[in-house]
Amino acid sequence: MRSFTRKVFLSRAFIVICRLALAGVFIYAAIGKILKPEEFSDLVNGYRILPLQLVNLVAIILPWLELLCGLSLISGILVRNSGLLLAGVSTIFFIGIASAMARGLDIECGCFTISKAHSKVGWLHLGLDFILLLLCLPVIFAPRKTR
Repeated sequence: MRSFTRKVFLSRAFIVICRLALAGVFIYAAIGKILKPEEFSDLVNGYRILPLQLVNLVAIILPWLELLCGLSLISGILVRNSGLLLAGVSTIFFIGIASAMARGLDIECGCFTISKAHSKVGWLHLGLDFILLLLCLPVIFAPRKTR
């Protein structure tokens, strides 16, 4: 059974599905943030983690990083590097949301859309970031020929 699981985990089809799922999620997440950088900056600031001097820089760079990594996963160029970056981003998001929850902050996530229907940080967001991190693993650890 272990051999079968390993073969499925490293199969080209499974890795392509993981790549496309990650690409779709991160491209979708990036678009709203790119279109409304001021609102995204306010949401980043709400986490109270970064010094004020870095909030705008992160709010401008992060969505473009998400977009470029997503496009990279679709195009097949620098796939492993994009997987590593997105795994890092997902880990940082996980830590940020967990920190906000632990401190009792009643803030909006800012994960996907910048709209009137904001989504408060919570367990659902932690689970989503964990799933995104899991989707990164086959992309990162797949042999080059299957990526």
